[in-house]
Amino acid sequence: MLKAFLYAVCIVSAGSLKVVFENFVQLSGFDILLADLRVRKFNRTMTVLNGSFIVLNPLNNSLELTLDLFHSRLGNQQFNHYPMKLPACGCCDFFDNLQMNYERQVSVIENLPEIGECPFSPRHVNLIDFAFPQEVVSTVMPRGLWKALVTAKLDGKEIVTYYFLVKGYDDF
Repeated sequence: MLKAFLYAVCIVSAGSLKVVFENFVQLSGFDILLADLRVRKFNRTMTVLNGSFIVLNPLNNSLELTLDLFHSRLGNQQFNHYPMKLPACGCCDFFDNLQMNYERQVSVIENLPEIGECPFSPRHVNLIDFAFPQEVVSTVMPRGLWKALVTAKLDGKEIVTYYFLVKGYDDF
């Protein structure tokens, strides 16, 4: 009986991980890209991103994007670099990949560059009540606070840096 109970708890906890936005901060590159985004409470259980990425200059694939993930198991801002490796790619390739592989999740984002559009012109990319897409969350993702640090480099020099925090927790 105890084994059956523990098995059921494991299945429920694996399937009920909920991820919500906690914070968004731009650290550098305000003359290239202005991230005018904020996290707000949408209802009692969900937070959303509202605002715009304001692209101030034309961007092309020479701008290389990298993503580093950090995890705080207890959610107390004591982050450890997570050893997951994600390849760096050019800005245009990043948006093409995003739209081809996550079409349903990014369909609510307004004014994204068209697939194959490179370089793309200055624009406002608007996120209105954008909730974290739950269907992209892995069932083996550890609970806790996650920090995703995005860095844009031009000729090896960091020119834009921002991060966002998300919280993964069990939703019983």
